[in-house]
Amino acid sequence: MQRTFRELNLTAITPSPFNPRRDFTGEDFIELTASIARVGVLEPILVRPVEGDIPFELVAGERRWRACYASAESNGGPDKAVIPAMIQEMDDDLALEIQTIENLQRRDLSGLEEAEAFRIWVDRKGKDAIPELAERTGIKEAYIRRRLMILRLPKTMLDAWGKGDLKFGHLEQLARMDDKQQRRAIFDEVVRDLKNRQVTVADLKRRIARISPALGKARFDIEAEGCLACTQNTSVQMKLFDLGDEKAHCNRPECFKKKQEAHLVKFWNRTKYYRKYGIQSFRFNEDVSWKDYEAFYGDNKPAKKCTSCEHHLAILHIDGESCHDRACFGDKSCFNAVRSTKSSGGNTRKPKSKDGPRVAWHGEHFREVFFQERLPVSFEPVEASSLTVRQVALYSLIRGNAGIHDWYAKLHDVGERFWEDGPYSLDRKALFALIAGMDEEQVSREMKAVSLQAVLSGDYATDERHLVAGHVGIDLTSQWRFTEDYLAKKTKGEMLEFGDRFGLFEDPMAMAFLTDTLKRKSFKACKKGELIRVFLESGADTAGMVPDEILDIDSTGDGQSV
Repeated sequence: MQRTFRELNLTAITPSPFNPRRDFTGEDFIELTASIARVGVLEPILVRPVEGDIPFELVAGERRWRACYASAESNGGPDKAVIPAMIQEMDDDLALEIQTIENLQRRDLSGLEEAEAFRIWVDRKGKDAIPELAERTGIKEAYIRRRLMILRLPKTMLDAWGKGDLKFGHLEQLARMDDKQQRRAIFDEVVRDLKNRQVTVADLKRRIARISPALGKARFDIEAEGCLACTQNTSVQMKLFDLGDEKAHCNRPECFKKKQEAHLVKFWNRTKYYRKYGIQSFRFNEDVSWKDYEAFYGDNKPAKKCTSCEHHLAILHIDGESCHDRACFGDKSCFNAVRSTKSSGGNTRKPKSKDGPRVAWHGEHFREVFFQERLPVSFEPVEASSLTVRQVALYSLIRGNAGIHDWYAKLHDVGERFWEDGPYSLDRKALFALIAGMDEEQVSREMKAVSLQAVLSGDYATDERHLVAGHVGIDLTSQWRFTEDYLAKKTKGEMLEFGDRFGLFEDPMAMAFLTDTLKRKSFKACKKGELIRVFLESGADTAGMVPDEILDIDSTGDGQSV
């Protein structure tokens, strides 16, 4: 490990193939070049002897070497310029180790360069060396694995991150997707939307969730099919990368669909569609167009002969939820004949009664007109604080928020299962009967519980939750504190910036923790894991130390007009 100091000619040094840093431009580099031209290189670079025409290879300090090179080109040429250097004999493994650790301690390393540093380490030492890298740098294994995961994405997506169009969180969500074509379509959609508004990571996560069925709604045995250990299971991704969803979703919908279809075909006679309606089969909604079928609604019910018809099918989403309980995929004239028969009372041979409906929709339409006219009149004398009004309000709150339907149906058994052990669908009549039978105390208790659940549901956006939080006395600016999960997603440079900007490093408790517990002379000398401990374990209060991205609620893209 002995090092010798020499001034080396710039042209006697070659860059290292292990260096993840690729960007040697920008305002900071220009300032460094000007500084070197003015006062020279103050801190020696580190090199190692190598065989070949160029005798030395850079291990640490390539940015200084390049800035010195740029300065020399306008001042006599690099052939005549020298740079102070420490020379040390070392093999490839040691050079890689020094270079990786040195780079990862820098605050100006870009996110992509940091990921490249992890990749170079793993390519050289293997995936089993990730725990070693985590220990030596203080960076969590999950953080390293997430950075490695996004490098599998196409260059266009990585470039969008490099340019600042997408955040790392966007790439994490895209990298979770197994279907390349589907992933590209989502990416193009996001890039297109970014021209008009911000698309947050939460937005993207919701888009992916819409096409990623919940494993909890699988009719097949997810354990027997290997889903519990599959890397496209979002709960597995959470364990491996500290990323994804606590609730398991499948990011390989085509695989899920095949298994779901096979199970439904095998056990179709157990479903509501067969037992209640006699329907012999089904189609998935994504496999059909609205032009392919006619759906039966309300009073427009199928005739008895439809029960055994091969064209009388149920239409399901791939998660098993019903799209249409009963639909006709047969000849349109047959469907229209059935509808006409039903409208005429079920017997076309008898002449229409003079009092019978000439047009099928008249009954529903004018019934609705009656309610629209009478309800405002009848509501007028009812006290605003009355039990009746609060019962209607509670029903409306539950009915109008799709994000809490399944929760409330399960909680109070006011729902219907499409098949045995399947998910619930809210039964509105049962719901209304339940609420109409509640007293004052029950309605108040339910209103409070439902209101909270609605605010926490996916139907609410972040900015809306912020408004409610303020209304109940939560102050983001004074009550938010750094958490381990948040800090784990930040680079060492970002944490150093937080500590300087918020004055945390001037706090006596943080300074005592640095010297007495960590045995370090400066915060900059700390590993990332040690810095996290300063934030969380030193005893210094971080309340009110709120990063701009936490406070910048209006830029999240969630505050859309509704």
